[in-house]
Amino acid sequence: MSLDRFLNGRDTISTKDARITLNIEGKIITLIECNRLTAKLEKNKEDVQTLGTHWKHKKTTSVEGTGTLGGYLINSNWLKYGIPYTQEKGDLYFGATCTVHDPTSHVGTETVQFSDVNLDDIPIFDFKADDGVMDWESDFTFEDVTLVQEFTGMPETIDY
Repeated sequence: MSLDRFLNGRDTISTKDARITLNIEGKIITLIECNRLTAKLEKNKEDVQTLGTHWKHKKTTSVEGTGTLGGYLINSNWLKYGIPYTQEKGDLYFGATCTVHDPTSHVGTETVQFSDVNLDDIPIFDFKADDGVMDWESDFTFEDVTLVQEFTGMPETIDY
């Protein structure tokens, strides 16, 4: 078996090589203060029990997009766009595009777009009497996701 059938450490992706931009009310905002983004699709599964087997089967009936977004508090954008909801002017929904490209890796670039992103809470302040910096974190939901560009540098399967 040749060595090209094993993962080369340099082909893993550095977490520092991601970029995220937001589309809020038609304004494109590069989230330079972002230091954390996680996103996943959570499936709702219902139990399906049938005669003739002791196995409990599962049927996926819906999906929910969830994640966590965090960063350093360096501007008033979240508060500016979040306050209108408190004044009965509508909630904040926005689009987000995340691109990751590690130039050291052979896997290439991946770009994912999220639609109808909605934060669970809006950051205002985070003060502590320590040597830290102001930062924030919020869980969020999204209602659509598109794989715009997929990683292309590594094979999907390996024949043994």
